Amino acid sequence: MTKANLLIAVVSDQLEERAVAIIREEGGGGVTILPARGLNFPEHKSFFGLGYRGLEKILLCVLDASRAEHAVERLNRELDLLQPFQGLAFCFKLDETGGIDVAAIRRYLEAGAHKKSNDADPVG
Repeated sequence: MTKANLLIAVVSDQLEERAVAIIREEGGGGVTILPARGLNFPEHKSFFGLGYRGLEKILLCVLDASRAEHAVERLNRELDLLQPFQGLAFCFKLDETGGIDVAAIRRYLEAGAHKKSNDADPVG
């Protein structure tokens, strides 16, 4: 039985397109993109000592577990997300998450729709 994970990536506005490309290359058929605004602690200082509240994007994608974990590794490595103020990427198992039809996600993944393709993603 295929296990599903929810990939979550928080990246700067400038890294959105590269992050989406990596997720797609790892088999993500669809990505939900939410606008966000980040605050850093300690606050990141910028021009004339003013605090920086950068524009960010939150990317969400359902993938099978191994693809999600590999995508997170690539995002962290290729976008340098492990450095301060760069963002973060991680994944959660969807096996016991309330409010989500996990059985439908499993059927979708087991049907082979998680393979690399440009087809529309009904889950994404």
